[in-house]
Amino acid sequence: MLQNFFQHRHFFGKDIYIVDDHHKALAPWALIRRDLDRAPNLITIDHHTDTHEAFLGHAHLKTMDSGGDAWELARSFVKRIDCRDDQSLAWAIEHLRHDEHIDAATISGVLNYAFCIQLSDSGGNPSTEQQAYDADRQARWPQPPTLLPPLRPMTYADPANHVFVISHDCAIGCTRMPHNDDCVVEHGNMIIESIYLNDQLARGAEMSRFVGLAHLEVQPYILDIDLDAFHSRRAIEPADPSTFYRLIRNAEAITVATEAECVDELKFDDEPIDAEMLLDRLMTHIESAVSAGRAAETQ
Repeated sequence: MLQNFFQHRHFFGKDIYIVDDHHKALAPWALIRRDLDRAPNLITIDHHTDTHEAFLGHAHLKTMDSGGDAWELARSFVKRIDCRDDQSLAWAIEHLRHDEHIDAATISGVLNYAFCIQLSDSGGNPSTEQQAYDADRQARWPQPPTLLPPLRPMTYADPANHVFVISHDCAIGCTRMPHNDDCVVEHGNMIIESIYLNDQLARGAEMSRFVGLAHLEVQPYILDIDLDAFHSRRAIEPADPSTFYRLIRNAEAITVATEAECVDELKFDDEPIDAEMLLDRLMTHIESAVSAGRAAETQ
């Protein structure tokens, strides 16, 4: 039953699961979970954060006329998910809306923690220090804040749904103030460059330490990639893919959401890309990363 939601490919011992709509990734995530002693973490690379509350859209429709509590109903739907029950997972996939799948997976125990590397939210999960600084600045406006701007490393609370959205400032090395449209292009083109992923993983590691994880990559993880994160040919062709290749090699498995409509909507002007082209190039990256790792092991 679950196999209807994805395509399965296999390169040199690495499983890759391809879905057209991102919420269908819940199916392979559950299958991967069944083969492990504990729930894996998720490292996802996306344009969006994909962190909406699970089933809230469906719950609003169900309570629209009755006036019931949509939030309570949504959480009751999450309790139906059993990673070893195909029918419960198929029901969940049918009723999840856009961007609700990660919350559904972490709350239900299909995943442990999720770390979202994304392009749409520069604030991410704010640190304790950042929240205190923002509150002080707002309270004292128009007077200057009494606290100094916080510096990394910072401290973080454990999110109730086990989902961390990793923040970003702009493209690495950008000094423009304010940031502008050129920043958007430079930032987007850098999404899987090693210099950018290293920054994002370092920020994520600060978060992970406060939930008992030494680093995002220490415990078993699924690497999840939404093709709408790639807005140009330059973005899918990094000058230095070494960190991306490491994430590929060390992942328990890889899930890919093609999201063709989002790719067309988000790509930079006049870019000759589509989901089919991006998927083909991504598969080449995966094959290169895994085959290089195998070759290194045999030397």
